[in-house]
Amino acid sequence: MAVLDSIQFELSTVEEQIKKEFGFKALGIIDITQLKMNNLDQYLLPAISLAVAKTAGSINDIVISLSIVLQYVYMAQYIHGMVKDTEMTDAQRQYPILVGDYVFGQSFVKVCEEDLFPYAKHFVVAIKKVNEGIVRRWRLKNQKMSVKDYKSIIEKERASLTALAARLGAEKSNIKPSHIDKFETLGYNIGMAWAASLEPKFNYLVQEYFSKIRTNINDLREHYTVKSLQELYDFIRQESKIEINDYLATYRQTLL
Repeated sequence: MAVLDSIQFELSTVEEQIKKEFGFKALGIIDITQLKMNNLDQYLLPAISLAVAKTAGSINDIVISLSIVLQYVYMAQYIHGMVKDTEMTDAQRQYPILVGDYVFGQSFVKVCEEDLFPYAKHFVVAIKKVNEGIVRRWRLKNQKMSVKDYKSIIEKERASLTALAARLGAEKSNIKPSHIDKFETLGYNIGMAWAASLEPKFNYLVQEYFSKIRTNINDLREHYTVKSLQELYDFIRQESKIEINDYLATYRQTLL
């Protein structure tokens, strides 16, 4: 992915370590479970941590390890999401549950192996928030969902992870403590845009959060080298495959 030039080496390191640690030869967990993960699913979370850390200089091994744990957590939730509220055989239902649980287990194996115990609570809290979002979405599945309800769901399901990715990248680099919240807000807005891009009914929200992301990056420009953040923004824009005209058309439909 040429668009992420600034962090390409570290992102490749994350990908190779994940394949190696799962022990599924060259195939990797993505092939074994036949996941239909796109580039955002596979790379965005670690890319956020790495891009944030890059703004303050070189990226250290702790940030890489934390990026891997975050990706494990996301992959586990993604695999569990293969269990649908429709008719499925026992094998179809049990397989993603077992594999998802295995991936969750790997995330905490990584925490232990890399001595990341101070961050274990961060991951537990994030998992809790994601599950709260999933439960809230399920409770509202047969109701007309308001924009307020939708935002409250995706900020837990998705933005909680992207915000954590940005915070961890900031905390373990040379970023000033007083600026960490700014990076976390950037991560939050990325997660909101990402989630909204996946649901046609709420696509019009993506432009709102893209605008906030641009503002976040501009606010950080005078303090840090933001090339990696700009590349991250371009990556999201490119991979979400949603044009401005699509946002406007969807927004107009909500007014009819």
